[in-house]
Parts: sequence; C-alpha cells; structure tokens
Amino acid sequence: MNLTDPILRHGRMQSSAAALVDGERTISYGALADLVLRTAGHLAALGVEPGDQVGLCLKDDWQHVVALLAALRVGATAVQMDWRSRPAEKARIAGAFALKLVLVLPENDIAAPCPCVALDDQWHDAVATAAPLTAALQDRDAPAAVLASSGTTGLPKFTLATHVQLYLHAVAYLEIVPPTRRQRFLLTLPHYFSAGRLVCLAHLMRGDSLILHPSLFTAAEYVRAVNRYRATAGFIVPSVVRQLFAIAEPDKPLLPDLEVLICGGAPLFPDEKRDALRKLTPNFHEMYGAAAIGPMSALRPQDLTERPTSVGRPFLLVDVEVVDDDERPLGPDLPGRLRCRGLGLTTPIAGSGEGATAKDFRDGWHYPGEVAAIDELGYIHLQGRSSEVIFRGGAKIFPAEVEAALQAHEAVAEAAVVGREGPDKQQELIAYVVARRPLPPGELLAHCRTHLTAFKVPHEIRIVTELPRNSSGKLDKRALLETLGADT
Repeated sequence: MNLTDPILRHGRMQSSAAALVDGERTISYGALADLVLRTAGHLAALGVEPGDQVGLCLKDDWQHVVALLAALRVGATAVQMDWRSRPAEKARIAGAFALKLVLVLPENDIAAPCPCVALDDQWHDAVATAAPLTAALQDRDAPAAVLASSGTTGLPKFTLATHVQLYLHAVAYLEIVPPTRRQRFLLTLPHYFSAGRLVCLAHLMRGDSLILHPSLFTAAEYVRAVNRYRATAGFIVPSVVRQLFAIAEPDKPLLPDLEVLICGGAPLFPDEKRDALRKLTPNFHEMYGAAAIGPMSALRPQDLTERPTSVGRPFLLVDVEVVDDDERPLGPDLPGRLRCRGLGLTTPIAGSGEGATAKDFRDGWHYPGEVAAIDELGYIHLQGRSSEVIFRGGAKIFPAEVEAALQAHEAVAEAAVVGREGPDKQQELIAYVVARRPLPPGELLAHCRTHLTAFKVPHEIRIVTELPRNSSGKLDKRALLETLGADT
C-alpha cells in the first residue's frame, strides 16, 4: 500500500468535491490528485528516490499538503520542520538527518547541509509541466515520516513511522468522527505537529473537505472561521478551549453546528470538560495520545460528565496498561507508569542526536512518560508526567494537582506549576498564574491552603499576562524552567 492511494482514489470517484480550502482558493480532489502526481514527478526529476529523506520547511497551507503527499507518493520519508523556528534550530534538525533536499519558502533558506529548493514561480512552472508519477512505491512497511514529540518538557524525541503505521493512527482517530456524511474539517494545528499531520491525512483519506487556517488566531477568529466555512469538525488544544470560554455565553453553545470538536495535546481540568459540553458544543471530545503511537484513548461526550478525571478508554488498536517499577502490571486504580503497544507503534531513531532513549521503548512497549491509573472499566486517569514530578520531603507532588487547585479559583484563567531547588536542597513549587482580574498572590496562597495539604502549597505564585507556548499551542514548561534559571 501507499498512504496516498485512498486520497488519490477520491480524485477519480469525487473529482469535483472540495479537498482543500485555503482562503479564497479551493482545490478539488481531481485537481489535488493531478498536483500530487505532477509534484511527485518533479521530485523524481530532481533525483528523489524511494528511501530518501525530504525536508519540508513550509507554511501551513495547501502547498505543504501537496508537498507532503508528493513525498509519500515517491516513497520518500517526510521530515517536517517548523518554518517559524529560529534558523539555527532548522539547521540543527536538517543536520540530524541525511536529507536529499529541503523544500522551503522562497524567502527562507535554512542553511541546511543539503540543497534547499524554494517553492517559487520556477517551482510551480516546473510542476505544471512535469510528467505525473503514476507508479508509486507500494510497500506498507516503507518509512513514511519522521515524527517528533512536542518537546514541551525537554528536547523532541524522533521516531520513524511507516505507511501502514500512519494509516493505523488515522483509523484510530476516525473512530470518533461521525461517519454520516463528508465533514468540513477546520485544521488549525501546524502541519509539522504530529496531530496536525494525522488529522490532515485522516480527513483526506476519508474524502472530507480540509479547511486550512493559520495556527495563530484569536477565539473570535476561530468562531468566525467555523461560521464562514460552515465547518462541521475541528481539533483544538486546551489554550484555545480556555480562550473560547472567555467569549462564550453561560448556557448557550458557542459552536452548535460542529458535529465533533476534539481537544488534545494535554488534558483539561474536570470542570473545564463539563463546561465545554455546555459552553462550546454537546459534541465535545477529549483525545489522548503520543506521537510515537498516535491516538491512544478518547473521552466521549457521554463520559465527560461521569468520568471527567479520565482521558477515556483506549482505542481498539492500542493496548494500554500501568506497571510498577519492576514492570509488573498493576490492578485497577493503582498508580504507576503508563505503557502502550500496538501495530501502530513507531520505531525510535538512533543516531539522530535527539532520538528517543532506550527507557522509552522496551520489549515492544512504549513508555510515554505518564504516571496514571486505569479503573476497572478501562478508563485511563492521568496523574502527571514522571519528568515533572516534584519531590519535597520524600513525597511526590504532581504539578497537575496543584494546577487544578489554582484553576478552581474563579479569578484564575490558567495556571502552570514547576519546581526549582531551594536553599535547603528541597524542591520548591513555583506557580505561574494568568488572572482574569487584579489578583494579589496572597489571596491565591490562602486559597491553596484550603484546597491542598501543606507541603503542596506553592512557595511562590507569580502573576503573568500569558504563559509560554510552543508553536502547536501547548504549554511550554521548559521555557518556564529557563525563566527560573535566569532569575537565580
């Protein structure tokens, strides 16, 4: 199989249906198939062969989608990069892989140790006259893409996904997409982000219309885009959910026409999950996953009110369990290290300089770094990331618990907690809070003392205007730790 086969098939079966909507530009499935085959033909003319690695450092637009599909069609491995990152970071990632070439914006040479090919007028003229590459690599186990973790608590970890593994990720995700009609999916996630690439491929394989939207936007702009394009499905991160809450009416759904709205990237707090059903849409879902295996579980609307502390039950294609420090499976409700396995589990890349370590992949299992418990019905309850655990007085403190207590205060819009070493060599909890109104830290400390045991109360609470995020919109705790380091 080739991952592009089902997408190009729509070019024959529903050639006039809209595949990509990018601003005022609409590309039908017939036109998309022609673009992909001609772009693949041009890549082959440039010397790209099956097994080569091709870098994509492009904006989140229709050109990026076409380039990704063309690389897959040729049989190359796509290495996607954030076009907004600093030149040194782009060059570092490009240098970590033996890239045949990198496709870049006309104004964006990344100083990679390989040819950089700009998608300029000359490129588009060459594609228009290129011979379509009709014969594609047909090998389901061939490498398709390099996946990277979000890197919010450390450096990204790279894994290699095959065509069939990406297909299985898409199959799991599509379990929660209503099958009754073609969806109009509003894509606001960066394309290089694992979830962004996943939903892009999944909806195109399904034959839906993909509405491309810049990944930086306000809550009002998101609502306008949903209404303008008559979107029926979307995928957002928690920070966007909270922004939407700020403009929503108390008891009237803000996005009533969405048939499915998915939140992923990090779990919401229980009250936020219940509020999402009431304030955003009754078709709200939460999804949990990891780049190395794709979607792992989903919390559906019927479960949001009954099990809001959970991130749902595992998808059928994923095996999930909790083990102790000796790798022994634990019983219901007992916390331990979460691990997962399945046919969609990707392979860690050795020798890339930042590859996933041996402790993340062992004996056919992937350890995504979460501490969790699984109840008797199979629902996963996350307690926090093991890398974020703060030790004080011999006790473990999970930042998520402290963040939830802070979030319960009516004036707190968002909170993040990290640890630093104090004068007594004990870890101190430092909380960063975005407030909805002027809020003295002393008021929050008093609130924490009534909601937390004494050793979990933050040593310091800092009121900030915003929390740092990576380009996918996820909270970047590494940046907070760097801020603390600069203050000492």
